[in-house]
Amino acid sequence: MTTLTAPGPAVVIPRALVRLCSRSQRQLLGLRLGRVYGIGIGISYALTAAVAPAEAAVSGSLWVRCLVTASWVAGLGALSLSSDLAARDATQGVTSLARLRGFGESSLERARMLAGALRLGSTVLVPGLIVAVALLLKLRTLSGAALALSLFVLTVPYAALVGGVLAPLARACHHFFPGRGRWLLAGIVLGPWALGVGLGAPVPSIPGGFAWLLNQLVRSVS
Repeated sequence: MTTLTAPGPAVVIPRALVRLCSRSQRQLLGLRLGRVYGIGIGISYALTAAVAPAEAAVSGSLWVRCLVTASWVAGLGALSLSSDLAARDATQGVTSLARLRGFGESSLERARMLAGALRLGSTVLVPGLIVAVALLLKLRTLSGAALALSLFVLTVPYAALVGGVLAPLARACHHFFPGRGRWLLAGIVLGPWALGVGLGAPVPSIPGGFAWLLNQLVRSVS
Protein backbone atom coordinates (compact mmCIF):
# COMPACT_ATOMS: atom_id res chain seq x y z
CA MET A 1 0.00 0.00 0.00
CA THR A 2 1.29 3.46 -0.90
CA THR A 3 1.06 6.12 1.76
CA LEU A 4 0.72 9.72 0.71
CA THR A 5 2.35 12.24 3.00
CA ALA A 6 1.26 15.84 2.95
CA PRO A 7 4.09 18.23 2.13
CA GLY A 8 5.48 20.26 5.01
CA PRO A 9 4.76 23.95 5.24
CA ALA A 10 6.97 26.21 3.18
CA VAL A 11 9.50 28.30 5.05
CA VAL A 12 8.37 31.91 4.95
CA ILE A 13 10.73 34.72 5.92
CA PRO A 14 8.72 37.78 7.03
CA ARG A 15 9.60 40.95 5.16
CA ALA A 16 9.64 42.95 8.37
CA LEU A 17 12.35 40.69 9.76
CA VAL A 18 14.38 40.94 6.56
CA ARG A 19 14.13 44.74 6.68
CA LEU A 20 15.25 44.69 10.31
CA CYS A 21 18.32 42.65 9.42
CA SER A 22 18.99 44.77 6.36
CA ARG A 23 19.08 47.94 8.46
CA SER A 24 21.47 46.26 10.86
CA GLN A 25 23.76 45.07 8.05
CA ARG A 26 23.81 48.55 6.57
CA GLN A 27 26.50 49.41 9.13
CA LEU A 28 28.86 46.59 8.11
CA LEU A 29 32.01 48.06 6.58
CA GLY A 30 32.28 45.56 3.75
CA LEU A 31 28.71 46.15 2.61
CA ARG A 32 29.03 49.93 2.91
CA LEU A 33 32.18 49.92 0.80
CA GLY A 34 30.56 47.53 -1.64
CA ARG A 35 27.73 49.94 -2.31
CA VAL A 36 30.10 52.86 -2.93
CA TYR A 37 32.52 50.82 -5.04
CA GLY A 38 29.66 49.30 -7.02
CA ILE A 39 28.36 52.71 -8.06
CA GLY A 40 31.90 53.83 -8.87
CA ILE A 41 32.48 50.75 -11.01
CA GLY A 42 29.27 51.35 -12.91
CA ILE A 43 30.09 54.99 -13.59
CA SER A 44 33.66 54.25 -14.68
CA TYR A 45 32.58 51.55 -17.13
CA ALA A 46 29.73 53.73 -18.38
CA LEU A 47 32.24 56.48 -19.18
CA THR A 48 34.43 53.91 -20.91
CA ALA A 49 31.43 52.75 -22.94
CA ALA A 50 30.76 56.33 -24.00
CA VAL A 51 34.16 56.65 -25.69
CA ALA A 52 34.57 53.04 -26.83
CA PRO A 53 33.77 51.91 -30.38
CA ALA A 54 30.07 51.30 -30.94
CA GLU A 55 30.51 47.60 -31.63
CA ALA A 56 28.59 44.68 -30.18
CA ALA A 57 31.73 42.74 -29.24
CA VAL A 58 33.24 45.72 -27.40
CA SER A 59 29.96 46.49 -25.63
CA GLY A 60 29.51 42.91 -24.47
CA SER A 61 33.09 42.78 -23.24
CA LEU A 62 32.63 45.97 -21.21
CA TRP A 63 29.49 44.58 -19.59
CA VAL A 64 31.26 41.35 -18.68
CA ARG A 65 34.28 43.14 -17.23
CA CYS A 66 32.03 45.47 -15.23
CA LEU A 67 30.11 42.60 -13.66
CA VAL A 68 33.24 40.54 -13.04
CA THR A 69 34.71 43.49 -11.14
CA ALA A 70 31.46 44.07 -9.26
CA SER A 71 31.33 40.38 -8.35
CA TRP A 72 34.75 40.65 -6.70
CA VAL A 73 33.48 43.64 -4.72
CA ALA A 74 30.46 41.58 -3.66
CA GLY A 75 32.91 38.94 -2.48
CA LEU A 76 34.52 41.50 -0.21
CA GLY A 77 31.10 42.32 1.17
CA ALA A 78 30.50 38.63 1.81
CA LEU A 79 33.47 38.65 4.19
CA SER A 80 31.44 40.91 6.48
CA LEU A 81 28.53 38.46 6.36
CA SER A 82 30.81 35.64 7.53
CA SER A 83 31.36 37.38 10.87
CA ASP A 84 29.40 36.72 14.08
CA LEU A 85 26.24 38.60 13.14
CA ALA A 86 24.23 36.88 15.89
CA ALA A 87 26.42 38.37 18.62
CA ARG A 88 26.33 41.73 16.89
CA ASP A 89 22.54 41.65 16.63
CA ALA A 90 22.28 40.69 20.30
CA THR A 91 24.46 43.64 21.29
CA GLN A 92 22.50 46.10 19.16
CA GLY A 93 19.13 44.86 20.38
CA VAL A 94 18.06 43.35 17.07
CA THR A 95 17.62 39.90 18.62
CA SER A 96 15.47 41.24 21.45
CA LEU A 97 13.30 43.19 19.03
CA ALA A 98 12.86 40.09 16.85
CA ARG A 99 11.82 38.03 19.87
CA LEU A 100 9.28 40.66 20.88
CA ARG A 101 7.75 40.17 17.45
CA GLY A 102 7.61 36.41 17.98
CA PHE A 103 10.61 35.34 15.88
CA GLY A 104 13.19 32.81 17.04
CA GLU A 105 16.89 32.56 16.23
CA SER A 106 16.34 30.24 13.26
CA SER A 107 13.99 32.74 11.60
CA LEU A 108 16.39 35.55 12.38
CA GLU A 109 19.30 33.66 10.81
CA ARG A 110 17.33 33.02 7.62
CA ALA A 111 16.45 36.71 7.50
CA ARG A 112 20.13 37.62 7.95
CA MET A 113 21.03 35.42 5.01
CA LEU A 114 18.30 36.80 2.75
CA ALA A 115 19.07 40.41 3.69
CA GLY A 116 22.74 39.78 2.96
CA ALA A 117 21.93 38.17 -0.38
CA LEU A 118 19.85 41.19 -1.39
CA ARG A 119 22.63 43.59 -0.44
CA LEU A 120 25.32 41.59 -2.24
CA GLY A 121 23.08 41.28 -5.26
CA SER A 122 22.54 45.04 -5.35
CA THR A 123 26.31 45.53 -5.36
CA VAL A 124 26.35 43.76 -8.73
CA LEU A 125 22.95 44.90 -9.99
CA VAL A 126 23.52 48.66 -9.85
CA PRO A 127 26.75 48.85 -11.91
CA GLY A 128 25.41 46.33 -14.41
CA LEU A 129 22.28 48.39 -15.01
CA ILE A 130 24.30 51.61 -15.25
CA VAL A 131 26.50 50.13 -17.98
CA ALA A 132 23.52 48.64 -19.82
CA VAL A 133 21.81 52.05 -19.89
CA ALA A 134 25.04 53.68 -21.09
CA LEU A 135 25.27 51.13 -23.90
CA LEU A 136 21.64 51.76 -24.82
CA LEU A 137 22.43 55.46 -25.22
CA LYS A 138 25.63 54.68 -27.13
CA LEU A 139 24.37 52.05 -29.56
CA ARG A 140 21.87 53.86 -31.75
CA THR A 141 21.07 50.98 -34.10
CA LEU A 142 18.18 48.56 -33.68
CA SER A 143 20.51 45.61 -33.10
CA GLY A 144 22.58 47.64 -30.64
CA ALA A 145 19.51 48.66 -28.69
CA ALA A 146 18.38 45.03 -28.58
CA LEU A 147 21.78 44.01 -27.23
CA ALA A 148 21.76 46.71 -24.55
CA LEU A 149 18.23 45.82 -23.46
CA SER A 150 19.17 42.14 -23.31
CA LEU A 151 22.16 42.93 -21.11
CA PHE A 152 19.93 45.09 -18.92
CA VAL A 153 17.55 42.17 -18.39
CA LEU A 154 20.32 39.58 -17.89
CA THR A 155 21.92 41.70 -15.17
CA VAL A 156 19.00 41.00 -12.83
CA PRO A 157 19.21 37.17 -12.62
CA TYR A 158 23.01 37.27 -12.57
CA ALA A 159 23.02 39.68 -9.62
CA ALA A 160 20.48 37.47 -7.84
CA LEU A 161 22.73 34.46 -8.45
CA VAL A 162 25.79 36.20 -6.98
CA GLY A 163 23.88 37.19 -3.86
CA GLY A 164 22.23 33.78 -3.64
CA VAL A 165 25.59 31.99 -3.76
CA LEU A 166 27.81 34.24 -1.65
CA ALA A 167 25.46 35.07 1.23
CA PRO A 168 24.56 31.45 2.17
CA LEU A 169 28.20 30.45 1.70
CA ALA A 170 29.36 33.27 3.99
CA ARG A 171 26.89 32.31 6.71
CA ALA A 172 27.80 28.62 6.38
CA CYS A 173 31.50 29.45 6.77
CA HIS A 174 30.74 31.27 10.02
CA HIS A 175 28.74 28.34 11.39
CA PHE A 176 31.33 25.73 10.39
CA PHE A 177 34.32 27.75 11.59
CA PRO A 178 33.14 30.26 14.25
CA GLY A 179 35.54 33.14 14.72
CA ARG A 180 37.44 32.26 11.54
CA GLY A 181 34.63 32.28 9.02
CA ARG A 182 36.28 34.96 6.91
CA TRP A 183 39.40 32.84 6.48
CA LEU A 184 37.34 29.83 5.46
CA LEU A 185 35.32 31.88 2.97
CA ALA A 186 38.46 33.43 1.50
CA GLY A 187 40.02 29.98 1.17
CA ILE A 188 36.98 28.52 -0.58
CA VAL A 189 36.65 31.42 -3.01
CA LEU A 190 40.27 32.39 -3.60
CA GLY A 191 42.05 29.06 -3.14
CA PRO A 192 41.01 27.28 -6.36
CA TRP A 193 41.13 30.55 -8.32
CA ALA A 194 44.69 31.32 -7.17
CA LEU A 195 45.74 27.75 -7.92
CA GLY A 196 44.45 28.08 -11.46
CA VAL A 197 46.28 31.37 -11.94
CA GLY A 198 49.49 29.86 -10.58
CA LEU A 199 49.28 26.75 -12.74
CA GLY A 200 48.14 28.65 -15.79
CA ALA A 201 45.39 26.06 -16.20
CA PRO A 202 41.64 26.15 -15.61
CA VAL A 203 40.68 25.07 -12.10
CA PRO A 204 36.99 25.09 -11.10
CA SER A 205 36.32 28.05 -8.80
CA ILE A 206 33.49 30.39 -7.88
CA PRO A 207 35.06 33.45 -9.60
CA GLY A 208 35.82 31.33 -12.65
CA GLY A 209 32.26 30.04 -12.73
CA PHE A 210 30.83 33.54 -12.56
CA ALA A 211 33.12 34.75 -15.37
CA TRP A 212 32.25 31.73 -17.52
CA LEU A 213 28.54 32.34 -17.03
CA LEU A 214 28.83 36.00 -17.99
CA ASN A 215 30.64 35.12 -21.20
CA GLN A 216 27.98 32.57 -22.05
CA LEU A 217 25.24 35.12 -21.43
CA VAL A 218 26.88 37.63 -23.75
CA ARG A 219 27.31 35.03 -26.47
CA SER A 220 23.65 34.09 -26.19
CA VAL A 221 22.52 37.61 -27.09
CA SER A 222 25.31 38.72 -29.45
